[in-house]
Amino acid sequence: MLASGAASASAQGLPAATPQDCLKAGNVWVYVTYSDGSVVANSCATDFGTGEAALKSAGVDVGKDAKGMICSLDKKPNPCPAKFNGQYWNYYTSTDGKTFTYSQKAADQSKPVKGSIEAWCYNKASEKSCTPKTLSLTAEVPDASSSTPSSSASPAASSDSGGSSSSTAWGVGIVAAVIVIGVVVYLVVRRRRN
Repeated sequence: MLASGAASASAQGLPAATPQDCLKAGNVWVYVTYSDGSVVANSCATDFGTGEAALKSAGVDVGKDAKGMICSLDKKPNPCPAKFNGQYWNYYTSTDGKTFTYSQKAADQSKPVKGSIEAWCYNKASEKSCTPKTLSLTAEVPDASSSTPSSSASPAASSDSGGSSSSTAWGVGIVAAVIVIGVVVYLVVRRRRN
């Protein structure tokens, strides 16, 4: 668990079409997920003096236990666990959305860098920790405020770095080209026989 002692502030999430837009503008992207890849928050932060400030600026509600440790993000879990059972919000930083580095500082002590990603992942009780799934920097961002944890990741989260929709489009294109070539060959052969 991460210690944090700053007072609560109002959420000031900045609309951004993609994480890439947010990062190019010199802001910080906040990406909060469960170990199964379901997304809790996926938003741009314009105030990021600390990791906790970035969370709040991105519209994430930060809950703390009696010791001042972050124990819930966006009221997940709710309520905060009364005693530690091995599950906690793992805190990472990233510059590309693919490689995540575990933060060595608590959220109230970290200093996010402009154009970077602040990522959080809540591990299952059976896991020691979790690392966020790959974040596509060009994917459109869903309305994270209306999403609830589920077994599927948001469109902005992807477990592969290539993007499955691009692969599907290429596959369909290749199949269509093979069919067209087959039809042309069939017609040419048929004409030669007549």
